[in-house]
Amino acid sequence: MIEQLKQAKNWEERYRLIIQAGKNLPRPADDELTNMQPISGCEAQLWFQIIPQNDRTFQFKAFSEARIMNGLLWLLLEKINGKNTEELSQFDLSAFFTELGIAQRLSETRLNGLNQIAQQLKQQCI
Repeated sequence: MIEQLKQAKNWEERYRLIIQAGKNLPRPADDELTNMQPISGCEAQLWFQIIPQNDRTFQFKAFSEARIMNGLLWLLLEKINGKNTEELSQFDLSAFFTELGIAQRLSETRLNGLNQIAQQLKQQCI
């Protein structure tokens, strides 16, 4: 999916791919949502959870009520799940979405929600 996004010819094609990617992110059960941290700053409700693993890597869960955000979150999780502290410290969220040809088309509030997640990664994982 990431390679498809990089090769997409226009924003409409990228948008469609992002929406499709969001379908891979299942809605958590209500009790799972309560264990996830709400992220402020995004126009849609957004939740994120950091789950440290025994092998010093991290798994992440995320969910939004907005389809486009779920697609963006799925892409992000595909990139960061299973990474260790050093790998996460080298990850640049803005550069990742710019590389996919997405960043310049995202609204300020969507970017703000994603940047809040990047802040949590820095504070809790690095």
